[in-house]
Amino acid sequence: MKFAIGIVLLLSATGIRADAAEPNSTAHLITTLAETKAPAEKRGLDFSVGPQGLDSLSFNGQPLLVSPESGELQPQKSVFRAVLDVLLPRSLSPSATPNKNTDTIDLSYPWGRISCAYRKQDDRLTMRLEVSNTSSKPLNEFSVRLMELNFPRVPDGGTLEAGMFGFGFKGPEWPLDRWPPSIPSVADPLFSVPIVRADFGTGVLNFCSDDLECSVGIPHTTNPPDGTRYPLVITCRDIKPGTKVFNVSLRFGPAGAAVQDLSGDVLERYASKYPFQVDWKDRGPIGMIFLAGPQINVPSNPRRWIMNFGQIDVTNDKGKAAFRAALLKLADNSVQVLKDTGAQGMITWDPEGEEFTGECYYGDPLLVSTLAPEMEFKNDGAKSAIDEYFERFRSAGLKVGVCIRPQQIAIVDGRPVHQAVEDEHAAQILRERIAYAKQRWGCTLFYVDSTATVYGSINPDVFKALADAYPDVLLIPENESMRYFAYSAPLNSYMHHKITSTPVGARLVYPNAFSVLMGPGNRPEDHDALVSAVRRGDILLFNGWYMSEGAMTIKNIYEEAAAERRPEVRSQ
Repeated sequence: MKFAIGIVLLLSATGIRADAAEPNSTAHLITTLAETKAPAEKRGLDFSVGPQGLDSLSFNGQPLLVSPESGELQPQKSVFRAVLDVLLPRSLSPSATPNKNTDTIDLSYPWGRISCAYRKQDDRLTMRLEVSNTSSKPLNEFSVRLMELNFPRVPDGGTLEAGMFGFGFKGPEWPLDRWPPSIPSVADPLFSVPIVRADFGTGVLNFCSDDLECSVGIPHTTNPPDGTRYPLVITCRDIKPGTKVFNVSLRFGPAGAAVQDLSGDVLERYASKYPFQVDWKDRGPIGMIFLAGPQINVPSNPRRWIMNFGQIDVTNDKGKAAFRAALLKLADNSVQVLKDTGAQGMITWDPEGEEFTGECYYGDPLLVSTLAPEMEFKNDGAKSAIDEYFERFRSAGLKVGVCIRPQQIAIVDGRPVHQAVEDEHAAQILRERIAYAKQRWGCTLFYVDSTATVYGSINPDVFKALADAYPDVLLIPENESMRYFAYSAPLNSYMHHKITSTPVGARLVYPNAFSVLMGPGNRPEDHDALVSAVRRGDILLFNGWYMSEGAMTIKNIYEEAAAERRPEVRSQ
Protein backbone atom coordinates (compact mmCIF):
# COMPACT_ATOMS: atom_id res chain seq x y z
CA MET A 1 0.00 0.00 0.00
CA LYS A 2 2.79 2.43 0.85
CA PHE A 3 4.40 1.56 -2.49
CA ALA A 4 1.21 2.39 -4.39
CA ILE A 5 0.75 5.67 -2.54
CA GLY A 6 4.34 6.57 -3.32
CA ILE A 7 3.82 5.97 -7.02
CA VAL A 8 0.69 8.13 -7.02
CA LEU A 9 2.57 10.95 -5.29
CA LEU A 10 5.45 10.59 -7.71
CA LEU A 11 3.12 10.74 -10.70
CA SER A 12 1.46 13.83 -9.27
CA ALA A 13 4.83 15.51 -8.63
CA THR A 14 5.98 14.92 -12.19
CA GLY A 15 2.77 16.27 -13.66
CA ILE A 16 1.44 12.95 -14.91
CA ARG A 17 -2.37 12.59 -14.60
CA ALA A 18 -3.69 9.15 -13.84
CA ASP A 19 -6.77 9.59 -16.06
CA ALA A 20 -4.53 10.49 -18.99
CA ALA A 21 -2.02 7.67 -18.51
CA GLU A 22 -1.15 5.28 -21.28
CA PRO A 23 -3.13 2.00 -21.27
CA ASN A 24 -0.13 -0.08 -20.24
CA SER A 25 1.32 2.40 -17.75
CA THR A 26 1.59 1.90 -13.99
CA ALA A 27 -0.82 4.80 -13.45
CA HIS A 28 -3.42 3.12 -15.64
CA LEU A 29 -2.98 -0.13 -13.70
CA ILE A 30 -3.54 1.63 -10.37
CA THR A 31 -6.69 3.39 -11.66
CA THR A 32 -8.11 0.14 -13.03
CA LEU A 33 -7.54 -1.66 -9.70
CA ALA A 34 -9.31 1.12 -7.80
CA GLU A 35 -12.31 0.92 -10.11
CA THR A 36 -12.46 -2.85 -9.71
CA LYS A 37 -12.52 -2.62 -5.90
CA ALA A 38 -15.56 -0.23 -5.91
CA PRO A 39 -18.50 -2.38 -7.11
CA ALA A 40 -21.29 -0.57 -8.93
CA GLU A 41 -24.51 -0.01 -7.03
CA LYS A 42 -27.05 -2.72 -7.77
CA ARG A 43 -29.88 -1.34 -9.83
CA GLY A 44 -33.44 -2.57 -9.86
CA LEU A 45 -34.96 -5.21 -7.61
CA ASP A 46 -32.77 -7.53 -5.56
CA PHE A 47 -33.80 -10.00 -2.85
CA SER A 48 -32.80 -13.24 -1.20
CA VAL A 49 -34.95 -15.92 0.44
CA GLY A 50 -34.00 -17.43 3.80
CA PRO A 51 -35.43 -20.24 5.91
CA GLN A 52 -38.51 -18.25 7.06
CA GLY A 53 -39.10 -15.71 4.31
CA LEU A 54 -37.11 -12.88 2.78
CA ASP A 55 -33.64 -12.34 4.19
CA SER A 56 -33.08 -9.18 2.17
CA LEU A 57 -34.95 -6.87 -0.19
CA SER A 58 -33.73 -3.74 -1.95
CA PHE A 59 -34.58 -1.55 -4.90
CA ASN A 60 -31.91 0.48 -6.68
CA GLY A 61 -29.58 -0.18 -3.75
CA GLN A 62 -32.10 1.04 -1.13
CA PRO A 63 -32.54 -1.66 1.57
CA LEU A 64 -36.19 -2.14 2.53
CA LEU A 65 -35.90 -4.70 5.35
CA VAL A 66 -34.54 -3.86 8.80
CA SER A 67 -33.56 -7.51 9.34
CA PRO A 68 -34.47 -11.01 8.11
CA GLU A 69 -37.15 -11.06 10.79
CA SER A 70 -38.88 -8.25 8.88
CA GLY A 71 -39.10 -10.53 5.88
CA GLU A 72 -40.62 -13.50 7.72
CA LEU A 73 -43.89 -14.94 6.48
CA GLN A 74 -46.21 -14.68 9.48
CA PRO A 75 -49.89 -14.92 10.39
CA GLN A 76 -51.20 -11.39 10.72
CA LYS A 77 -51.90 -10.78 14.40
CA SER A 78 -54.67 -8.75 15.91
CA VAL A 79 -53.77 -6.49 18.82
CA PHE A 80 -55.31 -9.06 21.17
CA ARG A 81 -53.25 -11.87 19.61
CA ALA A 82 -50.01 -9.89 19.89
CA VAL A 83 -50.61 -9.20 23.60
CA LEU A 84 -51.52 -12.85 24.22
CA ASP A 85 -48.29 -14.03 22.58
CA VAL A 86 -46.26 -11.82 24.90
CA LEU A 87 -48.11 -12.92 28.05
CA LEU A 88 -48.38 -16.61 27.12
CA PRO A 89 -45.35 -17.64 25.07
CA ARG A 90 -46.73 -21.16 24.61
CA SER A 91 -49.62 -19.70 22.61
CA LEU A 92 -47.28 -18.53 19.84
CA SER A 93 -48.71 -18.57 16.33
CA PRO A 94 -47.39 -20.92 13.63
CA SER A 95 -43.88 -20.14 12.39
CA ALA A 96 -42.55 -20.39 8.85
CA THR A 97 -40.35 -23.31 7.73
CA PRO A 98 -38.42 -24.03 4.51
CA ASN A 99 -40.08 -26.06 1.79
CA LYS A 100 -38.15 -28.62 -0.27
CA ASN A 101 -38.78 -26.45 -3.34
CA THR A 102 -36.34 -23.59 -3.96
CA ASP A 103 -37.26 -20.18 -2.53
CA THR A 104 -40.49 -21.54 -1.04
CA ILE A 105 -41.66 -21.17 2.56
CA ASP A 106 -44.38 -23.10 4.40
CA LEU A 107 -46.65 -21.85 7.15
CA SER A 108 -48.57 -24.56 8.99
CA TYR A 109 -51.96 -24.17 10.69
CA PRO A 110 -54.27 -26.57 12.51
CA TRP A 111 -56.51 -26.50 9.43
CA GLY A 112 -53.78 -26.94 6.81
CA ARG A 113 -50.79 -25.22 5.22
CA ILE A 114 -49.73 -22.18 3.18
CA SER A 115 -46.80 -22.51 0.77
CA CYS A 116 -45.35 -19.24 -0.54
CA ALA A 117 -43.03 -19.33 -3.57
CA TYR A 118 -40.96 -16.18 -4.21
CA ARG A 119 -39.97 -15.35 -7.78
CA LYS A 120 -38.49 -12.41 -9.70
CA GLN A 121 -39.87 -10.97 -12.93
CA ASP A 122 -37.85 -7.89 -13.89
CA ASP A 123 -38.65 -5.41 -11.10
CA ARG A 124 -41.51 -7.50 -9.71
CA LEU A 125 -41.33 -9.72 -6.68
CA THR A 126 -44.10 -12.26 -7.19
CA MET A 127 -45.48 -14.50 -4.46
CA ARG A 128 -47.57 -17.54 -5.28
CA LEU A 129 -49.43 -18.67 -2.19
CA GLU A 130 -50.88 -22.16 -2.36
CA VAL A 131 -53.39 -22.65 0.45
CA SER A 132 -54.27 -26.22 1.41
CA ASN A 133 -57.32 -26.63 3.62
CA THR A 134 -57.04 -30.21 4.89
CA SER A 135 -60.00 -29.89 7.24
CA SER A 136 -63.55 -30.89 6.40
CA LYS A 137 -64.97 -27.37 6.83
CA PRO A 138 -64.63 -24.22 4.70
CA LEU A 139 -62.37 -21.51 6.08
CA ASN A 140 -64.04 -18.10 6.19
CA GLU A 141 -60.87 -16.00 5.98
CA PHE A 142 -57.33 -15.60 7.23
CA SER A 143 -54.67 -12.88 7.00
CA VAL A 144 -50.92 -13.20 6.42
CA ARG A 145 -48.18 -10.67 6.95
CA LEU A 146 -45.90 -11.15 3.96
CA MET A 147 -43.19 -8.81 5.28
CA GLU A 148 -42.64 -5.47 6.98
CA LEU A 149 -40.95 -2.84 4.83
CA ASN A 150 -38.77 -0.03 6.12
CA PHE A 151 -38.92 2.96 3.79
CA PRO A 152 -36.32 5.76 3.67
CA ARG A 153 -39.07 8.27 4.48
CA VAL A 154 -42.78 8.31 5.24
CA PRO A 155 -44.29 7.04 1.97
CA ASP A 156 -47.18 8.71 0.18
CA GLY A 157 -49.92 6.69 -1.40
CA GLY A 158 -52.59 4.22 -0.38
CA THR A 159 -55.44 2.46 -2.16
CA LEU A 160 -57.07 3.81 -5.31
CA GLU A 161 -60.35 4.22 -3.43
CA ALA A 162 -61.62 7.78 -3.04
CA GLY A 163 -63.48 6.81 0.13
CA MET A 164 -67.11 7.15 1.12
CA PHE A 165 -66.99 10.97 0.87
CA GLY A 166 -64.74 11.13 -2.20
CA PHE A 167 -61.81 12.83 -0.42
CA GLY A 168 -59.34 10.76 -2.46
CA PHE A 169 -60.68 11.98 -5.80
CA LYS A 170 -57.25 13.28 -6.85
CA GLY A 171 -55.59 9.93 -6.24
CA PRO A 172 -53.52 8.29 -3.47
CA GLU A 173 -51.57 11.33 -2.31
CA TRP A 174 -51.51 11.29 1.51
CA PRO A 175 -48.63 10.21 3.75
CA LEU A 176 -49.51 6.67 4.80
CA ASP A 177 -49.28 7.54 8.48
CA ARG A 178 -51.95 10.24 8.06
CA TRP A 179 -54.42 8.39 5.86
CA PRO A 180 -57.99 9.80 6.13
CA PRO A 181 -60.24 7.46 8.16
CA SER A 182 -62.99 7.57 5.53
CA ILE A 183 -60.70 5.96 2.93
CA PRO A 184 -59.91 2.26 3.43
CA SER A 185 -56.25 1.30 3.82
CA VAL A 186 -57.05 -2.17 2.49
CA ALA A 187 -57.95 -2.78 -1.15
CA ASP A 188 -60.67 -5.43 -1.18
CA PRO A 189 -61.31 -6.68 -4.74
CA LEU A 190 -65.00 -6.97 -3.97
CA PHE A 191 -65.08 -3.16 -3.74
CA SER A 192 -62.03 -1.84 -5.61
CA VAL A 193 -59.04 -2.81 -7.70
CA PRO A 194 -56.58 -4.55 -5.31
CA ILE A 195 -53.60 -2.20 -5.61
CA VAL A 196 -51.93 -0.24 -2.80
CA ARG A 197 -49.36 2.35 -3.81
CA ALA A 198 -46.37 3.55 -1.79
CA ASP A 199 -44.13 6.35 -3.08
CA PHE A 200 -41.01 6.39 -0.92
CA GLY A 201 -39.04 9.10 -2.69
CA THR A 202 -36.30 7.05 -4.33
CA GLY A 203 -38.82 4.73 -5.91
CA VAL A 204 -42.43 3.62 -6.12
CA LEU A 205 -44.08 0.37 -5.07
CA ASN A 206 -47.43 -1.09 -6.14
CA PHE A 207 -48.63 -3.92 -3.88
CA CYS A 208 -51.09 -5.95 -5.99
CA SER A 209 -53.33 -8.98 -5.96
CA ASP A 210 -52.52 -10.09 -9.51
CA ASP A 211 -55.43 -12.52 -9.82
CA LEU A 212 -57.94 -10.30 -7.91
CA GLU A 213 -58.51 -13.08 -5.39
CA CYS A 214 -57.36 -11.52 -2.11
CA SER A 215 -57.34 -8.19 -0.32
CA VAL A 216 -54.04 -6.31 -0.06
CA GLY A 217 -53.26 -3.71 2.56
CA ILE A 218 -50.63 -1.57 4.23
CA PRO A 219 -52.77 -1.03 7.29
CA HIS A 220 -50.63 0.95 9.76
CA THR A 221 -47.15 2.03 10.72
CA THR A 222 -45.30 -0.02 13.33
CA ASN A 223 -42.86 2.72 14.35
CA PRO A 224 -44.79 5.89 15.17
CA PRO A 225 -44.09 8.76 15.15
CA ASP A 226 -41.39 8.11 12.51
CA GLY A 227 -43.90 6.35 10.28
CA THR A 228 -41.41 4.56 8.03
CA ARG A 229 -42.18 0.87 8.75
CA TYR A 230 -45.30 -0.85 7.42
CA PRO A 231 -46.53 -4.45 7.26
CA LEU A 232 -47.76 -5.76 3.92
CA VAL A 233 -50.82 -7.91 4.60
CA ILE A 234 -53.12 -10.05 2.49
CA THR A 235 -56.52 -11.42 3.50
CA CYS A 236 -57.83 -14.53 1.75
CA ARG A 237 -61.46 -15.62 1.92
CA ASP A 238 -63.71 -18.56 1.18
CA ILE A 239 -61.19 -21.40 1.37
CA LYS A 240 -63.11 -24.59 0.83
CA PRO A 241 -61.56 -28.00 1.65
CA GLY A 242 -58.85 -28.58 -0.91
CA THR A 243 -56.33 -26.23 -2.50
CA LYS A 244 -56.64 -22.64 -3.67
CA VAL A 245 -53.91 -20.41 -5.13
CA PHE A 246 -53.45 -16.67 -4.59
CA ASN A 247 -50.98 -14.59 -6.63
CA VAL A 248 -49.67 -11.29 -5.31
CA SER A 249 -46.77 -9.06 -6.31
CA LEU A 250 -44.64 -6.12 -5.29
CA ARG A 251 -44.01 -4.02 -8.40
CA PHE A 252 -41.21 -1.50 -8.18
CA GLY A 253 -40.57 1.48 -10.40
CA PRO A 254 -38.56 4.70 -10.49
CA ALA A 255 -39.69 7.85 -8.71
CA GLY A 256 -42.66 9.30 -10.52
CA ALA A 257 -43.85 6.04 -12.07
CA ALA A 258 -47.64 6.05 -12.41
CA VAL A 259 -49.98 3.34 -11.14
CA GLN A 260 -50.88 2.31 -14.68
CA ASP A 261 -47.19 2.10 -15.66
CA LEU A 262 -46.57 -0.62 -13.10
CA SER A 263 -49.99 -2.30 -12.87
CA GLY A 264 -51.82 -1.70 -16.12
CA ASP A 265 -52.56 -5.42 -16.46
CA VAL A 266 -54.27 -5.50 -13.04
CA LEU A 267 -56.42 -2.49 -13.95
CA GLU A 268 -57.47 -4.15 -17.21
CA ARG A 269 -58.16 -7.47 -15.51
CA TYR A 270 -60.40 -5.79 -12.95
CA ALA A 271 -62.36 -3.89 -15.62
CA SER A 272 -62.79 -7.15 -17.52
CA LYS A 273 -64.05 -9.04 -14.46
CA TYR A 274 -66.40 -6.21 -13.40
CA PRO A 275 -67.26 -4.41 -16.65
CA PHE A 276 -68.72 -0.94 -16.87
CA GLN A 277 -72.43 -1.05 -17.74
CA VAL A 278 -73.86 2.44 -17.16
CA ASP A 279 -75.58 3.61 -20.34
CA TRP A 280 -76.83 7.10 -19.53
CA LYS A 281 -76.37 9.62 -22.32
CA ASP A 282 -77.93 12.72 -20.78
CA ARG A 283 -75.40 14.56 -18.60
CA GLY A 284 -77.41 17.73 -18.05
CA PRO A 285 -77.77 19.04 -14.48
CA ILE A 286 -80.34 17.57 -12.10
CA GLY A 287 -82.51 19.62 -9.77
CA MET A 288 -83.04 18.66 -6.13
CA ILE A 289 -86.51 19.30 -4.74
CA PHE A 290 -87.40 19.17 -1.04
CA LEU A 291 -91.09 19.48 -0.26
CA ALA A 292 -90.74 19.54 3.52
CA GLY A 293 -88.29 20.66 6.16
CA PRO A 294 -87.63 20.34 9.90
CA GLN A 295 -87.83 24.14 10.27
CA ILE A 296 -91.61 23.99 9.79
CA ASN A 297 -93.53 23.50 13.02
CA VAL A 298 -97.24 24.12 12.40
CA PRO A 299 -99.78 21.85 14.20
CA SER A 300 -102.08 21.67 11.17
CA ASN A 301 -99.10 20.76 8.95
CA PRO A 302 -97.63 17.66 10.62
CA ARG A 303 -95.64 16.60 7.52
CA ARG A 304 -93.85 19.97 7.63
CA TRP A 305 -94.58 20.96 4.00
CA ILE A 306 -92.72 24.13 3.05
CA MET A 307 -95.31 25.54 0.59
CA ASN A 308 -96.96 28.80 1.69
CA PHE A 309 -94.16 29.16 4.27
CA GLY A 310 -95.54 26.14 6.08
CA GLN A 311 -99.03 27.60 6.52
CA ILE A 312 -100.76 24.42 5.42
CA ASP A 313 -103.80 22.76 6.97
CA VAL A 314 -104.28 19.11 6.05
CA THR A 315 -106.86 18.40 8.73
CA ASN A 316 -109.85 19.10 6.45
CA ASP A 317 -110.76 18.90 2.75
CA LYS A 318 -110.54 22.64 2.22
CA GLY A 319 -107.01 22.67 3.58
CA LYS A 320 -106.08 19.61 1.53
CA ALA A 321 -107.35 21.32 -1.60
CA ALA A 322 -105.14 24.33 -0.80
CA PHE A 323 -102.23 21.98 -0.18
CA ARG A 324 -102.78 20.30 -3.55
CA ALA A 325 -102.86 23.65 -5.33
CA ALA A 326 -99.69 24.82 -3.56
CA LEU A 327 -97.90 21.56 -4.43
CA LEU A 328 -98.76 21.87 -8.11
CA LYS A 329 -97.75 25.55 -8.12
CA LEU A 330 -94.36 24.51 -6.73
CA ALA A 331 -94.15 21.92 -9.50
CA ASP A 332 -94.88 24.52 -12.20
CA ASN A 333 -92.30 26.95 -10.77
CA SER A 334 -89.73 24.16 -10.55
CA VAL A 335 -90.36 23.14 -14.17
CA GLN A 336 -89.55 26.70 -15.23
CA VAL A 337 -86.31 26.74 -13.22
CA LEU A 338 -85.24 23.36 -14.59
CA LYS A 339 -85.98 24.37 -18.19
CA ASP A 340 -84.15 27.69 -17.76
CA THR A 341 -81.03 25.93 -16.48
CA GLY A 342 -81.07 23.19 -19.12
CA ALA A 343 -81.65 20.44 -16.56
CA GLN A 344 -82.42 16.89 -17.59
CA GLY A 345 -84.82 16.39 -14.69
CA MET A 346 -85.34 16.41 -10.95
CA ILE A 347 -85.26 14.21 -7.87
CA THR A 348 -87.81 14.75 -5.09
CA TRP A 349 -86.28 13.74 -1.78
CA ASP A 350 -89.32 13.61 0.48
CA PRO A 351 -92.74 12.90 -1.06
CA GLU A 352 -93.54 11.16 2.25
CA GLY A 353 -93.02 14.43 4.13
CA GLU A 354 -90.81 14.88 7.20
CA GLU A 355 -93.13 14.44 10.14
CA PHE A 356 -90.63 12.46 12.21
CA THR A 357 -87.47 14.49 11.75
CA GLY A 358 -85.12 11.98 13.31
CA GLU A 359 -85.94 9.41 10.64
CA CYS A 360 -85.68 11.48 7.46
CA TYR A 361 -85.36 10.80 4.69
CA TYR A 362 -87.72 7.82 4.61
CA GLY A 363 -86.80 6.71 1.10
CA ASP A 364 -89.85 4.49 0.59
CA PRO A 365 -92.29 5.69 -2.08
CA LEU A 366 -94.65 2.84 -1.18
CA LEU A 367 -95.33 4.60 2.14
CA VAL A 368 -96.43 7.94 0.67
CA SER A 369 -100.12 7.19 1.16
CA THR A 370 -99.47 5.93 4.72
CA LEU A 371 -97.12 8.65 5.97
CA ALA A 372 -98.63 11.54 3.98
CA PRO A 373 -102.28 10.68 3.13
CA GLU A 374 -102.96 14.22 1.88
CA MET A 375 -100.76 13.37 -1.12
CA GLU A 376 -103.58 11.10 -2.35
CA PHE A 377 -106.18 13.91 -2.23
CA LYS A 378 -107.79 14.45 -5.67
CA ASN A 379 -110.21 17.35 -5.02
CA ASP A 380 -112.52 16.03 -7.75
CA GLY A 381 -109.56 15.76 -10.12
CA ALA A 382 -108.66 12.70 -12.13
CA LYS A 383 -105.35 12.26 -10.37
CA SER A 384 -104.10 12.45 -6.81
CA ALA A 385 -101.93 15.38 -5.78
CA ILE A 386 -98.68 13.37 -5.92
CA ASP A 387 -99.52 11.77 -9.28
CA GLU A 388 -100.35 15.14 -10.83
CA TYR A 389 -97.17 16.60 -9.30
CA PHE A 390 -94.91 14.16 -11.14
CA GLU A 391 -97.01 14.43 -14.30
CA ARG A 392 -96.29 18.18 -14.53
CA PHE A 393 -92.57 17.47 -14.88
CA ARG A 394 -92.93 14.59 -17.30
CA SER A 395 -95.25 16.61 -19.51
CA ALA A 396 -92.52 19.22 -19.76
CA GLY A 397 -90.09 16.59 -21.07
CA LEU A 398 -88.16 16.29 -17.81
CA LYS A 399 -87.02 13.12 -16.10
CA VAL A 400 -88.26 12.49 -12.58
CA GLY A 401 -86.91 10.61 -9.60
CA VAL A 402 -87.12 9.99 -5.88
CA CYS A 403 -84.93 9.17 -2.92
CA ILE A 404 -84.85 5.51 -1.86
CA ARG A 405 -83.09 3.73 0.97
CA PRO A 406 -81.93 0.10 1.40
CA GLN A 407 -83.19 -0.17 4.98
CA GLN A 408 -86.44 -1.83 6.02
CA ILE A 409 -88.97 0.52 7.65
CA ALA A 410 -90.92 -0.70 10.65
CA ILE A 411 -93.66 1.31 12.33
CA VAL A 412 -92.81 1.35 16.04
CA ASP A 413 -95.17 3.22 18.39
CA GLY A 414 -96.57 5.06 15.39
CA ARG A 415 -93.16 6.17 14.13
CA PRO A 416 -91.26 4.86 11.09
CA VAL A 417 -87.94 3.35 12.15
CA HIS A 418 -85.18 2.35 9.75
CA GLN A 419 -83.72 -1.10 10.32
CA ALA A 420 -80.48 -2.17 8.61
CA VAL A 421 -80.61 -5.48 6.77
CA GLU A 422 -78.13 -7.76 5.01
CA ASP A 423 -77.20 -7.30 1.34
CA GLU A 424 -79.65 -9.74 -0.25
CA HIS A 425 -82.57 -8.20 1.63
CA ALA A 426 -81.34 -4.69 0.76
CA ALA A 427 -81.36 -5.60 -2.94
CA GLN A 428 -84.94 -6.82 -2.63
CA ILE A 429 -86.04 -3.63 -0.84
CA LEU A 430 -84.45 -1.40 -3.48
CA ARG A 431 -85.91 -3.42 -6.36
CA GLU A 432 -89.41 -3.08 -4.91
CA ARG A 433 -89.08 0.67 -4.40
CA ILE A 434 -87.64 1.27 -7.86
CA ALA A 435 -90.35 -0.86 -9.48
CA TYR A 436 -93.12 1.03 -7.65
CA ALA A 437 -91.79 4.51 -8.49
CA LYS A 438 -91.16 3.56 -12.12
CA GLN A 439 -94.62 2.10 -12.57
CA ARG A 440 -96.55 4.83 -10.76
CA TRP A 441 -94.65 8.01 -11.63
CA GLY A 442 -92.29 7.04 -14.45
CA CYS A 443 -89.20 7.61 -12.29
CA THR A 444 -85.78 6.94 -13.81
CA LEU A 445 -83.55 8.91 -11.40
CA PHE A 446 -82.92 7.30 -8.02
CA TYR A 447 -80.83 8.80 -5.24
CA VAL A 448 -79.91 5.91 -2.92
CA ASP A 449 -79.56 7.37 0.57
CA SER A 450 -77.62 5.74 3.44
CA THR A 451 -75.85 3.05 1.43
CA ALA A 452 -75.14 0.71 4.33
CA THR A 453 -76.29 -2.67 5.55
CA VAL A 454 -76.12 -4.40 8.90
CA TYR A 455 -72.55 -5.47 8.00
CA GLY A 456 -71.20 -2.17 6.68
CA SER A 457 -71.00 -0.68 3.18
CA ILE A 458 -73.49 -2.13 0.75
CA ASN A 459 -72.03 -4.83 -1.49
CA PRO A 460 -71.42 -3.60 -5.08
CA ASP A 461 -73.20 -6.75 -6.27
CA VAL A 462 -76.42 -5.13 -5.02
CA PHE A 463 -75.98 -2.25 -7.48
CA LYS A 464 -75.06 -4.68 -10.23
CA ALA A 465 -78.29 -6.59 -9.61
CA LEU A 466 -80.27 -3.33 -9.80
CA ALA A 467 -78.46 -2.21 -12.95
CA ASP A 468 -79.16 -5.59 -14.55
CA ALA A 469 -82.85 -5.43 -13.61
CA TYR A 470 -83.32 -1.74 -14.54
CA PRO A 471 -80.78 -0.72 -17.21
CA ASP A 472 -82.87 2.36 -18.06
CA VAL A 473 -82.46 4.11 -14.69
CA LEU A 474 -79.64 6.14 -13.17
CA LEU A 475 -78.64 5.05 -9.66
CA ILE A 476 -76.96 7.72 -7.50
CA PRO A 477 -75.58 6.16 -4.27
CA GLU A 478 -74.93 8.56 -1.40
CA ASN A 479 -71.57 6.95 -0.61
CA GLU A 480 -69.19 5.17 -2.91
CA SER A 481 -66.63 2.54 -3.57
CA MET A 482 -64.74 2.16 -6.82
CA ARG A 483 -66.87 -0.69 -8.14
CA TYR A 484 -70.07 1.29 -7.64
CA PHE A 485 -68.96 3.32 -10.68
CA ALA A 486 -69.45 0.25 -12.90
CA TYR A 487 -73.20 0.33 -12.21
CA SER A 488 -74.05 3.86 -11.03
CA ALA A 489 -73.04 7.51 -10.75
CA PRO A 490 -72.17 8.00 -7.06
CA LEU A 491 -72.86 11.30 -5.34
CA ASN A 492 -69.96 13.52 -4.38
CA SER A 493 -70.35 16.93 -2.84
CA TYR A 494 -68.61 20.02 -4.06
CA MET A 495 -70.78 22.03 -1.67
CA HIS A 496 -69.60 20.16 1.43
CA HIS A 497 -66.21 18.64 0.54
CA LYS A 498 -65.04 20.62 -2.52
CA ILE A 499 -64.91 17.48 -4.68
CA THR A 500 -64.56 18.69 -8.27
CA SER A 501 -64.54 15.51 -10.35
CA THR A 502 -64.98 11.77 -10.55
CA PRO A 503 -62.07 10.16 -8.64
CA VAL A 504 -58.91 9.47 -10.59
CA GLY A 505 -58.78 5.90 -9.28
CA ALA A 506 -62.25 5.10 -10.63
CA ARG A 507 -61.34 6.40 -14.07
CA LEU A 508 -58.12 4.36 -14.15
CA VAL A 509 -60.39 1.31 -14.21
CA TYR A 510 -63.50 2.82 -15.85
CA PRO A 511 -62.49 5.70 -18.18
CA ASN A 512 -66.15 6.60 -18.82
CA ALA A 513 -67.15 6.63 -15.15
CA PHE A 514 -68.98 9.74 -13.97
CA SER A 515 -70.27 11.27 -10.74
CA VAL A 516 -73.15 13.44 -9.65
CA LEU A 517 -71.57 16.47 -7.96
CA MET A 518 -73.65 18.47 -5.50
CA GLY A 519 -73.19 22.20 -6.02
CA PRO A 520 -73.11 25.12 -6.19
CA GLY A 521 -70.80 27.24 -4.00
CA ASN A 522 -68.47 27.81 -6.95
CA ARG A 523 -65.18 29.25 -5.66
CA PRO A 524 -63.23 31.13 -8.38
CA GLU A 525 -60.25 28.79 -7.95
CA ASP A 526 -62.48 25.75 -8.63
CA HIS A 527 -64.39 27.13 -11.61
CA ASP A 528 -62.15 25.62 -14.30
CA ALA A 529 -62.16 22.24 -12.55
CA LEU A 530 -65.97 22.16 -12.50
CA VAL A 531 -66.16 23.15 -16.16
CA SER A 532 -63.70 20.35 -16.94
CA ALA A 533 -65.79 17.91 -14.88
CA VAL A 534 -68.89 18.72 -16.93
CA ARG A 535 -66.95 18.34 -20.17
CA ARG A 536 -65.84 14.90 -19.06
CA GLY A 537 -69.40 13.84 -18.30
CA ASP A 538 -69.98 14.59 -14.63
CA ILE A 539 -73.46 15.82 -13.66
CA LEU A 540 -74.04 18.81 -11.39
CA LEU A 541 -76.83 18.75 -8.80
CA PHE A 542 -78.51 21.94 -7.55
CA ASN A 543 -81.59 23.22 -5.72
CA GLY A 544 -84.18 23.14 -8.46
CA TRP A 545 -87.41 24.48 -6.95
CA TYR A 546 -86.47 28.16 -7.07
CA MET A 547 -84.25 30.34 -9.24
CA SER A 548 -81.13 31.42 -7.38
CA GLU A 549 -77.57 32.56 -7.90
CA GLY A 550 -76.53 28.93 -7.51
CA ALA A 551 -78.83 27.83 -10.33
CA MET A 552 -77.40 30.55 -12.57
CA THR A 553 -73.89 29.38 -11.69
CA ILE A 554 -74.80 25.87 -12.80
CA LYS A 555 -76.23 27.22 -16.05
CA ASN A 556 -73.07 29.25 -16.74
CA ILE A 557 -70.77 26.27 -16.05
CA TYR A 558 -72.70 24.14 -18.53
CA GLU A 559 -72.71 26.86 -21.17
CA GLU A 560 -68.95 27.27 -20.85
CA ALA A 561 -68.41 23.51 -20.93
CA ALA A 562 -70.55 23.18 -24.06
CA ALA A 563 -68.22 25.52 -25.94
CA GLU A 564 -65.46 22.89 -25.94
CA ARG A 565 -67.28 19.71 -24.95
CA ARG A 566 -65.47 16.50 -25.77
CA PRO A 567 -67.17 13.97 -28.11
CA GLU A 568 -70.28 12.30 -26.73
CA VAL A 569 -69.54 9.91 -23.88
CA ARG A 570 -69.77 6.37 -25.16
CA SER A 571 -70.79 3.28 -23.25
CA GLN A 572 -67.67 1.41 -22.25
